[in-house]
Amino acid sequence: MEISAIEIHLLCDKVSKSIDDYFVSGIYSMEDGALFRVNHSTKSERLIAVSSFATWITTKNLSIAQATSFVSHLRVLERFALISVEQIGNERIAKFSFESKKGEKRNLFAEFFSRGNLILTDSSSGDKIIDVQNPQSFRHRILKAGEKYILPPSRGVPLQDIDFQKLSSIFNASAKEDVEDLSAIRWFGRNIGTSRKFVQEIFFRAKLNPDLVAKSLSVEDLEHISMACENLRVELQRSEKGYILLPTEESDLEIDVCPIVPNSWNQQVERHLATIIQFPTLSEALDEVLMQAIILERRRSVSQRTRARAAELSSAITKQAAQIEVNSNRADELRIMARNLITSQLEKSDSDPKIIRKLVSYDILELSKTAGNQPKFLTEPRSFLKSYSGTALGSRLFDEAKRLDSETRKIKEIMTGLEMQKETLDETTRSHEEKAERRLITERRERQWFERYRWFLTSDKRLGLGGRDSTSNSVIVNKYTSYEDVVFHADLHGSPFFILKNQKSEKSPPDEIALEMAQATVSFSRAWKDELGSGDAFWVYPDQVKKSAPSGEYLPRGSFFIEGKKNFIRHVKVELSVGIMSSANFPIIEKSSDSSNRDQSTTDSVSLLVVCGPEKSIAKYCESWIRIAPGKEKGSMFARRLKQQLVNKIKDQKEKEVSKKLPLDDFLRVLPSGSYKIVLERQKN
Repeated sequence: MEISAIEIHLLCDKVSKSIDDYFVSGIYSMEDGALFRVNHSTKSERLIAVSSFATWITTKNLSIAQATSFVSHLRVLERFALISVEQIGNERIAKFSFESKKGEKRNLFAEFFSRGNLILTDSSSGDKIIDVQNPQSFRHRILKAGEKYILPPSRGVPLQDIDFQKLSSIFNASAKEDVEDLSAIRWFGRNIGTSRKFVQEIFFRAKLNPDLVAKSLSVEDLEHISMACENLRVELQRSEKGYILLPTEESDLEIDVCPIVPNSWNQQVERHLATIIQFPTLSEALDEVLMQAIILERRRSVSQRTRARAAELSSAITKQAAQIEVNSNRADELRIMARNLITSQLEKSDSDPKIIRKLVSYDILELSKTAGNQPKFLTEPRSFLKSYSGTALGSRLFDEAKRLDSETRKIKEIMTGLEMQKETLDETTRSHEEKAERRLITERRERQWFERYRWFLTSDKRLGLGGRDSTSNSVIVNKYTSYEDVVFHADLHGSPFFILKNQKSEKSPPDEIALEMAQATVSFSRAWKDELGSGDAFWVYPDQVKKSAPSGEYLPRGSFFIEGKKNFIRHVKVELSVGIMSSANFPIIEKSSDSSNRDQSTTDSVSLLVVCGPEKSIAKYCESWIRIAPGKEKGSMFARRLKQQLVNKIKDQKEKEVSKKLPLDDFLRVLPSGSYKIVLERQKN
C-alpha cells in the first residue's frame, strides 16, 4: 500500500480537528498497531486507529483480544488529554501529543513506512524514548528505550510546498549535477517527497511525456508541472470520499487507498488487473482495508494446518494423475509393439535395439551387468530377452500392458480416496475460516449520548441518568438537569447524582419510580464496593442543588450543596439486574440541553444495548435478565459468564446471533464498581 506524505498530512489534520478537549479512556491492540478510545465530557466518543500505514478516526471495532506488551505499556497514557495530532515535516510520521492533569507530557510518534513503528517518548526530556514497538538501529538513529528520538533523513521537498518558483529553484540546482540520462519523472520523484502514484498523476495532468529527458524541461514545462501540483493538492484537500484499488486474483498488484482516483488506477482497471471501490470517506476506505487484512490473517491462522495437509494431498493427487497418464500411454504403446511383433513373427526379438531401449525406459527390461549387459526382465531375474521369439515377446508385452492397467486401477482407487480426503479437508477449512470470520466483530454500534454515563429506563419509560465519577457528576447536574427533572443522591459518601428526566408537572415522582431511582443511586454508590446490604437515598428538586457551599464551607469537585427538605427513601436494597435490550423496544428520549452534540437516541436499524438497573425496569424492556449483588467474583471473568448466560437465554435466533457479537467491554462498562455474584436468572415467558 502506498500512503503518501500528503495523505498522512490530511488524515492527521482530520484526526486533530476531531479530538479537541478529548482524553484517552482506553488503549487496545489492533493489527500491527494500536486503537485509542478517546472521550469528551459532553461529545460522543471517538476511536482513533493507528496502524502500520496510517492513522484515522474509525467507526469499526478493529481491536484484537490480547494486548501486546507494547500496548500494555502504552496504557500509562489513559486519562491523559490528547492535545494534538500532527504530521512531522514531510515524513510519513504522525506525532500524538498527550498531557496529564499533573502536567506530564508524552509524545507518541507513529512511523508509517517500512513495517511501521510506534515510539513513546517523554517530551519534557527532549523526546527521550520510553518504549518502542519495534526496536531498531540505523546509521543515523537508534530506536531503543533510553535513546533520544531522531527523525529519519528527509525524503525531499513536500508536495504541498511546491510552486513554480520552488520548482525552478530545484531544477536549476539539479542542473549542476550529472543528470544526462535521467528522465523527467525520475528527476521529479527524487526531489519531491510524495508517492509514485502522485508523481505519475502530476505528469499526466501536466500532459508531459514522463520519459522526457530531465535536462530538456522548459520553463513552460515547469509551469505545467507546478500547476498540476496545485490542482492535485486542491483536489486532495477538497475530497470527502475514499477509494480502494482492489487487485484481481490474476494480478500481482497491491491493494491501495486514495482520496481521489489517479489515472494510473484507471489504466489498471482498463487492463482488467483491478477494480475500484468507492467509500463515503477516506477513513471508511482505510477501515475496509484493515478489516480485510484482519480477516485474511484470521482465516490463515485457523486453517494453517488443514491448508498444509490439503496442499500435501493436492500434490499427491497431481502425482497420481501424472502416473495414471504415464501408465495409460505405456500400456497403449506396449499393445502396439506386441501386435507388431506377433505380426512380424521374428525368431529373435533382441536384434532390434529400439525395442530394447523402449522396454528399458519402461522399467520392463534391465541390462544385466553379470551377463555382459544382456537385457533381462525385471520381474523375472533369470528370464533373458534372447530366449524369446517375436510372438512370445508380443504375448509378454500384452501381459505387461495388463499389469500396467491393473496398477492404474489401483492408483485411481487411491486417488479417489485422496480426493475425498481433500474435499472433506477443504470443507473443514472453509467451515473454520467462515467461523473465524463470523467471530470477528468489526461492526461498532455508535454509542448514544447517555451511554457515557450510568443510565437505565424506568418502568414508565423515563430516562434515569447518573454520574460515573466527580467529573461526570458535575456534567450531569450542570448540563443535563432542567427544572422538569428530579435529582437523587444516596445518603453516604461516594454516591453518584442520578437525574429522573421529564418529571414535568407532577409535584413528586410516583413511589415505585422513586424506589427504582433510589435503588440505582444506592447500588452504583460506594455501598456496592463496601458490600453493604442496603442504604438510604433521597430526592430533591433541581433548584435545591447549589453549586457553591455556604460561607465558610468547602465543596470538593463533583459535590453540591443540598438546600431545603430531603425526601428520604429508607433501607433500599443494594441489588441490580443486567439485561440485553433491543433498540426496537427503546422509546424516543426527549431532547435535552445537549441536543446539538449528542447522538440520535434512535437509529433506523435494530441494535442491542447492554443495560443495568433495578429489576422492575430491566424486566420491562429485556427478554432475559440476571439479578446481581455484591459478591466475590471479579470483573472480566464475571462479565464473560454474565454475557454467556444472557445470550443463551435469548429466544429470538437473530437477536441471539447479534448478541454474541456484543463486546465484553459493554458488559463491564455497565457494572457497578466492585465484585459480584449472580442472585437469580430470569426470562420472559
